[in-house]
Amino acid sequence: MRSTSSPVRVNRSRRPKPARDPKAVLDTPTAILDAAESLFIQKGYAGTSLRAIAARAGVNLASAHYHFGSKAGLLGAVIHLRVGPANQQRNAALDALQRETPHPNVVQLLEAYFLPLATGGVSEQLPRLVARLYGEPESVSQPLIEREFGAISRRFLVALGAALPHVDEDELAWRFHFMIGAMIHLMAFEAPPRLKASAYSNADGLARLLAFSAAGITHGVPSARLEKRA
Repeated sequence: MRSTSSPVRVNRSRRPKPARDPKAVLDTPTAILDAAESLFIQKGYAGTSLRAIAARAGVNLASAHYHFGSKAGLLGAVIHLRVGPANQQRNAALDALQRETPHPNVVQLLEAYFLPLATGGVSEQLPRLVARLYGEPESVSQPLIEREFGAISRRFLVALGAALPHVDEDELAWRFHFMIGAMIHLMAFEAPPRLKASAYSNADGLARLLAFSAAGITHGVPSARLEKRA
């Protein structure tokens, strides 16, 4: 005799998916940037693939493409992440100086430029990152160097030119160029090789950098002219 009772129906509907953690979504770009920075420093631009960056960050390749578009876009984002805050601080310092002082002298201008080093506004990774950037082919490095350093360098060169009207514009650009090299060197090495870095504070190195740079920038300019501009 057949049973007339209705068959038991099993509810096969899928369990609802757990809600995505919004923090995890927000942290994905940060994880990608951190991984990219590490790999670019270790292996350079050519030796780093977008797939390797995604693997290091623990995300899928599509996420890296979605957030940064390409490896070149990711390198640009890494550089801007580290350089941008320092340049914002420099611009703000120069704005304040020019509001307060009609004719800033060279030392005042250099203090404004070096301010991120004095306040800890520079990432510890920046010297290695910049060293890698300058070692890349010009097709990779020059667009980024111009984008991140061009405007701020020109602004300070204009201000320095006003403070040193008797120094040729090209000569001043060379001196500023060498000053930047000295600054990057100090960021990478806190003291000369034969000296214990632990014996010197950040302020010690910065004071020496300021004195060295001011001497180089003003080389050959009579002190009377410097005092007049001050």
